[in-house]
Amino acid sequence: MSDAEYLQDKKIQKMEEDSKKFKERMRQIESELPGTEQRLDAEVQRHRAVAVSKKESFEQFRRQAQAAEKDWKTADKLFQKAQKDKKQTLDSLQKEHKAMQKRIADAKKAREKRIREIENAKKKEVDKAKKAKEQEMEDLKRKEVQRTEEEKKRELGVS
Repeated sequence: MSDAEYLQDKKIQKMEEDSKKFKERMRQIESELPGTEQRLDAEVQRHRAVAVSKKESFEQFRRQAQAAEKDWKTADKLFQKAQKDKKQTLDSLQKEHKAMQKRIADAKKAREKRIREIENAKKKEVDKAKKAKEQEMEDLKRKEVQRTEEEKKRELGVS
């Protein structure tokens, strides 16, 4: 069979047609390929750039978050310390306040006791002075009575 005979066959004709179409499509693809590759390379590069940018943004946010967490922990430590210092200071002042109240009360009691002691000492001195005066008056009275008796005896001539 010659080529012409084969070309008469429907299946071969179909295959020849398909082959021509394939060759045409292949030439079309070959002509599109460089432009398509460039376009796809550009798209890949664009997506890569976006991904890199997003990753950098994410890393920046992560660093900021870590810095913020560190700042927060530092601030929280300072807060806890300030709260503890406040409690200690207030406790200390309240304790000192109670001690001062007790010292004031004790000083007041001691003052009152001292005043009573002074008053008692004054009263004793007054009583002692009264007794001395009474004794002096008694002595004067006795002397006056004796002098009066002696005068009367002299007047009466009784010795």
